Amino acid sequence: MLTWLWKRLSDSGAVTTVSGRALGRFPERSVERLLRARVLIETRKADTWSLCPQCDCGLDARPIRRVGDEIRACCPHDAAEDVVLTEHDLKRFSVDGEGLAGEIAASGGLVGSVVRIDDGLWLIGKVPAGHSVVLCSNRDRLEAPGMILAIKAAVSGTRVALIVPAINPTHALRWREAGITVLDLGEVMIRDQSATDRLGVERILANPQVEEVFSDGVTSNVARLLISRSRRSVQLDGRDFVLSLTEFDCFLGAAEKVAAGLVMLTYQELYALTNRATHRDVINELRDKLQKQGLSRDQAFDLVKTVHGRGLTINLPGQDIDIRD
Repeated sequence: MLTWLWKRLSDSGAVTTVSGRALGRFPERSVERLLRARVLIETRKADTWSLCPQCDCGLDARPIRRVGDEIRACCPHDAAEDVVLTEHDLKRFSVDGEGLAGEIAASGGLVGSVVRIDDGLWLIGKVPAGHSVVLCSNRDRLEAPGMILAIKAAVSGTRVALIVPAINPTHALRWREAGITVLDLGEVMIRDQSATDRLGVERILANPQVEEVFSDGVTSNVARLLISRSRRSVQLDGRDFVLSLTEFDCFLGAAEKVAAGLVMLTYQELYALTNRATHRDVINELRDKLQKQGLSRDQAFDLVKTVHGRGLTINLPGQDIDIRD
């Protein structure tokens, strides 16, 4: 049931409703539990029904009427095509995405609370080994600028398994190159004989790609931040950023410090690199340029951090920075 609801959420978007008839395929106790948890929220009853197959009546939907003791979805052309309904059929339920993400997390025994990263994207906790699990219902948002950085920031440097309703191989390769393994929801959910779903953490960890990425806490993937001195280019999570000479020198200087295991580029060193007396202007220009090319304000400030009164740093682990000549 959890898998079915999550895929409905993915197909329908932020406003998702399901009918009582559709929920009738699942055990009543499962539906009642989700109602108590406010994952399913009963809304206004239906007053129309879907059209007959291959109907050419010109209506958008069939009206629902009471005919004697029966409730019918009436066909305007042929009463034999009427559908006899029950009160349960008329019920409609909205689906709370965050609540559903929490139920999926709880079914797998994940540790930690559910945190919304973006529309249709939640950090749902960690597996016992400490690696983070992110659940996605809005696949379109995965291609938004800065989304890899947003997920990396949310998981605080831990390895990530990203679970999606359906895998796009091209997108999965791009995310894998950024150190994030993409898994199909149907492959990591387990259904028992009573049609109850649970997140199979054992299936996540047994996935060959996850084993490769998670083994010994290292990965053979490319670094998140690639900088070329000769080409004066910057690439973060597979996205290219074009910086002015001064902005590049500022960014490169701070990144070199972090890659070398040092805390920051001091303001005195920044002045020597850029010959700009007002260090605040240089840093603001750099952050503004990053925002204009796809990062949010919070992401730009999280990436380019200042150490009060002393200098600036690039907020990434040294092993995630690759600087080449």
